[in-house]
Amino acid sequence: MKKGFVTKVKALILALTIFSCSFVCNPKEVKAATNLNLNQVYNFSVTYGSPQTFTFQTPATGYIRVEVTVTDVKDGQGKTAYGNLIDCQASVDNKSILYTLIGRNSGTKASTNYAFAPGKTGTINVSADVSVPWTYYYQIKIVNETPENFEAEDNNTADTANKIKTKKVYNGILNEKNEDADWYVFKAPKTGNYRFFFQNMDDARTGDFFYVQGYKKKNKVDSRIPYTSVDAGKGWCKSKKIRLKKGKKYYIRISDSLYDSNAYQIKVKKVK
Repeated sequence: MKKGFVTKVKALILALTIFSCSFVCNPKEVKAATNLNLNQVYNFSVTYGSPQTFTFQTPATGYIRVEVTVTDVKDGQGKTAYGNLIDCQASVDNKSILYTLIGRNSGTKASTNYAFAPGKTGTINVSADVSVPWTYYYQIKIVNETPENFEAEDNNTADTANKIKTKKVYNGILNEKNEDADWYVFKAPKTGNYRFFFQNMDDARTGDFFYVQGYKKKNKVDSRIPYTSVDAGKGWCKSKKIRLKKGKKYYIRISDSLYDSNAYQIKVKKVK
């Protein structure tokens, strides 16, 4: 056999080996299988004693919610089974956002909407709840929605307050009951009178409220916008007129929601 031919055969075998390894040995492929992309439906199956863990990253803008659906359940003989549940838990940055038991006829279970700073790691844990030889087939979707002029986390202090302007409506979500606080800062483009308006968007939960408070400076409360509740279902709540000189900054703090995941809107208008 000619030496040149042998060399070509060896090169071909090496190339095929590398090509094959790119499919079965690539560590990036393995790692990517556990990390879920946003706004994509994933189908999985789980059995008792083999819990599963998935991760995802919080988005650059907007809010998220986790949706889970059990699509089918098969017994040990591969026949459709009823009853029994899977346990699904989701958290972001050590905050629980979903804890539910879900079965074949439960429909879709979803967390409420939450807003986090970009790049936080979320975790989803799924396990079968009962020790029977069944296979649970289910779907996961992490929904990311991006309303116009949505708050940019982390805006939990006056130093990181989001800037707002007239003629725009800003949207936000208070993540945690009695813990999360969202700050906004307005810089008057002209000397004059201004009003701030707030709306509680949580019409689905009766009696929900959050509080707003005005600040003349980062650490100086303004009595013209006292610590006042904004109730769900009441429409826009307006402040007193606030006189500001051109270039003067005014701060708004939104906080202390009755429930987790309280959506709200804020706007400011120049008035006579």
